[in-house]
Amino acid sequence: MPDSGVVASCEVEVRTDPLTGAVARINRARQGRPRQHEAVPIPEAEKGCPFCPESLEDSTPTFPPDFCQSGRIRVGRAVAFPNMYPLSSMHSVVVFTPEHKLEINAYSPEELADGIMASAAFARAAAERGYPFHFLGWNHLGQAGASILHPHFQVLAGKSPISSLNECLASCRSYRERESRSFWDDLLESEVSSPRYVGKTRGFSWMAPWAPTGACEVIGVIEDDSTSLLGLEKERILGLADGISRILKGYWGMGIRSVTMGVFSLPPGHGEGEFRLHARIMGRSRRIGCDRAFLELYGSEVGLTEFPEEYAAALRRFF
Repeated sequence: MPDSGVVASCEVEVRTDPLTGAVARINRARQGRPRQHEAVPIPEAEKGCPFCPESLEDSTPTFPPDFCQSGRIRVGRAVAFPNMYPLSSMHSVVVFTPEHKLEINAYSPEELADGIMASAAFARAAAERGYPFHFLGWNHLGQAGASILHPHFQVLAGKSPISSLNECLASCRSYRERESRSFWDDLLESEVSSPRYVGKTRGFSWMAPWAPTGACEVIGVIEDDSTSLLGLEKERILGLADGISRILKGYWGMGIRSVTMGVFSLPPGHGEGEFRLHARIMGRSRRIGCDRAFLELYGSEVGLTEFPEEYAAALRRFF
């Protein structure tokens, strides 16, 4: 509980579909999550925001001393603390800027890097306690699924990887067995000269996928063989953060205000020669009320309106 000295826990039930293997994570307590609304003016929203500096210490919980002696993980201006409504054995919220700013073109590479490094610090501590797999995600604004609008990442840690990581690793291995080459080497080699290529930041290449999974999706792939966020030096983390910041500025120019992001990372030493550390980010369009309908939810396919070659050209000028 927030600064009460009481140790709290939530029951998270993980169910696997017996036919498809699809995973559902259920925590009834999440029905009680506080929610912020975009219509509230920023000065007023800051007063009641649990993630703003004047409220954070009293409104958010702390890690136990054997996990983090100070209670919360701090890197630069970013702060990580337990999620009060978890969906995993270990689930952290990472507030990467103290400022209650909602415009995605306002996030600096340094702010994003602080958040990524705090996320990695949480994942490392979780791994030391027997939860080696991690996933960094970001939902920005209500249309992306955020209940609290103040910008923040989330990090899940567990004993096994989430479904998307499992599927990605299996596909990487299948490609390697079939082609005797790394998918990621082939991707970088073929896309650097394609109309889908967006640009490069320190150690990362950014491109629009051939078949996007969401609106104006971009993927950032590390150029060396690194598989894990946890072993990345600060310079490369800044390269990742710089790329994200540039994409966000490009999205803003395209009229996109809400985004979803995932950083696909394995524990150090896993997936070497097959997997590659990468991030995916997509816009959540305001032009329609919902961007996930029957095709996406039950057809396992995506209906889109923008060609990747076209939006890649619009984003390229920000690199």
